[in-house]
Amino acid sequence: MSDRGWDGWTAVRLSDDAISVVVLPDLGGRVVSLRDERSGREWLMQGTLPGPDEARAWSREDAVFSGRVSFGWDECLPTVAPCADPLDPGAPRLRDHGDLWGRPAEVATEARAIITTWTVARWGYRCSRRLSLEAAGTLRADYELTSLMDQPAPFLWSMHPTVFLEPGGRIELPGVDQVRLTWVTGSPLSAAEAVGWPMATAPDGSVIDLGRVRAADGSAAKLYASPAAMGRFRAADGDVLELAWIGARSPALGVWLDHGGWPDGGPPVEQLALEPTSSPDDDLADALAHDRAWSVPAAGVLRWSVRLTSTPHSR
Repeated sequence: MSDRGWDGWTAVRLSDDAISVVVLPDLGGRVVSLRDERSGREWLMQGTLPGPDEARAWSREDAVFSGRVSFGWDECLPTVAPCADPLDPGAPRLRDHGDLWGRPAEVATEARAIITTWTVARWGYRCSRRLSLEAAGTLRADYELTSLMDQPAPFLWSMHPTVFLEPGGRIELPGVDQVRLTWVTGSPLSAAEAVGWPMATAPDGSVIDLGRVRAADGSAAKLYASPAAMGRFRAADGDVLELAWIGARSPALGVWLDHGGWPDGGPPVEQLALEPTSSPDDDLADALAHDRAWSVPAAGVLRWSVRLTSTPHSR
């Protein structure tokens, strides 16, 4: 365990001989590095950290999660896409990508763990994430959501780790043969429809291998697999990063495929994400409309966990 700077920001690092992780307390508890120390592979998308003025803008209620912001690993809660506040329809819309990113968090350390805690005033809840090292190459993320309210509160949570893989890599979803597209651009596929995984047939009859990492072609898509308790990034050289739910009652997995098709009006981004999520919906309003939102009881607690395992290819 160590505390040291990361591009001018206070950073907390946890490591062993197999894997290391770096958390920035003052930037929303963002994980900016998940590195396999055996292979030297950095799994997380890297980005340029903000200066003080830009960081203050990131914490604003109306901040937009742009391509400039999208790197590393954040947590989305109580929504991903902005939507109406279900507890107060007259209030401002819920914030893009939720309340936690870009806002200072409390970070505590143990011998082999980093505990990040967020307390949000708008909705009375406290969320904590405990990152700990298990077997060689495995990082465990344990979550605890505590209600500070006198009424049940619905929420949508999504882990949001962004990854860069070279063309030739693959995304694997064991046991999944169909996914639901909720947004797509630069592709003959259509949103709001179920398609095959990994081979998806478009309305024009063309077949697209969604699992293949390719060079930038101006396409991007958000899709969901549900139920899905596991997903893998497999690099072209054989390195693997696997994300797996632990004991989730309704496991779902968001998949973000950006081959240069997002964002609109900004420099294109090439990144991928496997996102364990409480509901296969882009925002809390949709989750509620389809009766898929999780709910934390009044003054109650919910817990869930995810394992991330990095396995280097034998060299």
